[in-house]
Amino acid sequence: MSMAQCLSLRTVFLFILAVHVSGCATGMADVTAADVPRLQQAAAASPDDLDLRTQFGIALYKAERFNDARTALGTVVDDGGETGAAFFYLGLANEALEDWGGAREAYSRYLDVGKWDPLKNELRERLLLMVRRELQTAARTALAQEAQLTTAAPRPRTVAVFPFRLISDNQDLLPLRVAMADMMITDLSLSNALTVLERTQIQSLLDEMALTETGYTSAVTGARAGRMLRAEHVVQGALTTLGTDALRMDADVLNTVRAQSAGSVQSEDLLEALFDMEKDVVFQVLDVLGAELTPAEREAINANRAENLLAFLAYGRGLMAMDRGDYQDAQNFFQQAAALDPGYAPAVEAEAEAESLASASTTTAGQVENTGAAELGGGLTGVPGANDLLASNQSLLTKTANDVNPSPAVGVLDQGTTGASGQKQTDDRDPIQEAAGSEGTTMATTSTAVLRIFIPRPPKGGGLQ
Repeated sequence: MSMAQCLSLRTVFLFILAVHVSGCATGMADVTAADVPRLQQAAAASPDDLDLRTQFGIALYKAERFNDARTALGTVVDDGGETGAAFFYLGLANEALEDWGGAREAYSRYLDVGKWDPLKNELRERLLLMVRRELQTAARTALAQEAQLTTAAPRPRTVAVFPFRLISDNQDLLPLRVAMADMMITDLSLSNALTVLERTQIQSLLDEMALTETGYTSAVTGARAGRMLRAEHVVQGALTTLGTDALRMDADVLNTVRAQSAGSVQSEDLLEALFDMEKDVVFQVLDVLGAELTPAEREAINANRAENLLAFLAYGRGLMAMDRGDYQDAQNFFQQAAALDPGYAPAVEAEAEAESLASASTTTAGQVENTGAAELGGGLTGVPGANDLLASNQSLLTKTANDVNPSPAVGVLDQGTTGASGQKQTDDRDPIQEAAGSEGTTMATTSTAVLRIFIPRPPKGGGLQ
């Protein structure tokens, strides 16, 4: 193959790469707080340029003008600029303002439209944290608006199950307070006749009310909390040990509007029959509430149980750690529960949730922004995130370029016949020249290929994908 042909192929190859790069280098340019005045003027002059307005919103966020950033990015989204960049920075702005609901909504929308998987994975974890913070804020709001909520009608057929009070000298059983309530919530939820509130929502309000353990079983306190939760009924009760190996479970179904009991239930059994006792109480509560079960629902309730008490106690310790915000400790307890009883799905699921919460709670908003920065920074190619990808693929790109035209340091074979020795080498590029024996040694000096990375063109509108 002639030197001219080699150069021609290299030229064509590099031209194609250059065309791809120039065609896709339309990603949103990185901006800083210093760009606010310039972008404000430019956005005002071109109000239809949603990318420009998104950049302006991002610059406002970086200038820590979070309210202004939320307003600017919110109007971009409302006007149809539903890009990953807009939703991502809208979420960050809402988080900075402690608008957890707004942050949750914006991050959720990024999961719908975004393309950057590392950021998606991080936001999925962060969404769990946003939900918990949102519930805590809602609980504070409920307390502040208690006067209005106490006169509002409850949601029909809505039930809240409070943690149980433990009456025992055996403090090793303390996790049963929350674990039994959690199991009962799951069981009651299996009836299509009821709407059962999530345990985290209930616990958030009880924490804000700073109730003591005794307060969980007070009819006055139960009715008050139930009305703020807009639950029609509250299930509250106590667990009492009988000797060293037996337990009694008492539960009262409280009507929050009348602040009176709609019915009380009780069951007593050995500790080793704990789950049979819990099912007995659940079925009695359902009877008090007038909820009829299908055979399939009854079977599902009976199937929801752990294999042993130790696994269930570890699960309860995990729930207690979650309530105090110690997610790493919670993860460890759930891991123990899952190891003791791999078939207990709530423990397996809770372990994964605690792991995500542990990660999200130790990750700052700035670190989350850095994860998204790989998509936002223009870099060498002007394409978001190209620098890191270019570096990681440098050897592959070099090999690809040299496959088109090898350019080693000094006299080497040009993939053809080697003159006097007549030694053959594989050369799929020009079999005709090889067959004729017309290729010989090529002297070449060191050359470095000018490489460009091919990145697919982003959708119209550019921005964080």
